Amino acid sequence: MPHPSLHVLIAENQYLIAMEVERILTETLACEVTIVPLTRLESELTKAKFDVVILDAAPNDNLNAVRGRMIEEAGAEPVFLSSYDQFLHASTAPNAYPFITKPPQPEALAEAVTRARQRKTSSDGESLLGDS
Repeated sequence: MPHPSLHVLIAENQYLIAMEVERILTETLACEVTIVPLTRLESELTKAKFDVVILDAAPNDNLNAVRGRMIEEAGAEPVFLSSYDQFLHASTAPNAYPFITKPPQPEALAEAVTRARQRKTSSDGESLLGDS
């Protein structure tokens, strides 16, 4: 069996939510998933390479923007999980990143991860090489 080409990091303090996100992703996408508490996000990004990082949103726009940039600098694309309604309707800079409501719905989560992967592939220039 080949290794999945999509590597996802879930940085979430609520382990049951992280497990549900993992279940959704492994049932809908061919991917390898790693789960860590949010406090280990930065150290995990230095240990391994990920395509997409799903993380718990902070109630602070600036902190979300800092984390989003940190993830992008590590070569991955962020997807935020949020129970904070203001992010879903605000027009702030952090909304350049996808925000998925908690608890995540399978279709919305899979679509956000797929789009994030496409953004990463486009920014890496891989889409120019073709798959043949």
